[in-house]
Amino acid sequence: MGDMTAVAAEAAWLLLAGLAVVGSMVALANGRLRWYPTNLLHWFMIIGLAQGPYGLLLASGLIPQAKAPAVGMVMLPMWIIGIGGAVWAGKRAVLGAWADRQVARILGDLHVLARVTALHRRADGGEVRDSFVREARTALQRRRGRRALVSLDKVLDEMEPHLAANDEWSELRSRVGTLKANFVRRPSTSRTSAAA
Repeated sequence: MGDMTAVAAEAAWLLLAGLAVVGSMVALANGRLRWYPTNLLHWFMIIGLAQGPYGLLLASGLIPQAKAPAVGMVMLPMWIIGIGGAVWAGKRAVLGAWADRQVARILGDLHVLARVTALHRRADGGEVRDSFVREARTALQRRRGRRALVSLDKVLDEMEPHLAANDEWSELRSRVGTLKANFVRRPSTSRTSAAA
């Protein structure tokens, strides 16, 4: 029972610590590419730093000592793995927030929503596309650029039978497709210049 209590306490504290790590990374990055590990040295530093809070929790009794030596031996590695997973999730969240901001900026600079909306109003079958246009507008208002991009891509797809020969549609289709390939499938800093 004592070992189960120790493991349960560690899991609870690890969950709280993980949420704090992810939230802190996103808040500190503030939509920019920073505050996340970029090389092996950073990961070694994270492994070292992760042991500090665990030791304090263990010393204070908030995480009870395991009675079985085997359980005690695996608790620290599991803590480190859990913190590492939280940092990895935080890195993905930071990259996602950065990608959303970049896409929203590019879509705004190119006036994509206004141009797509104008085409949407001229093309037949607008009722089917109305919901996608609304989704894109709402997503941009919330700075969720990738979500807006997916909705705009759906609008352009729906207009293809009506406007495939239209130069404006072709240009927008190409730009939106490039942005989607660069940011939606895999946010990548190396492709920013090509997308912009």
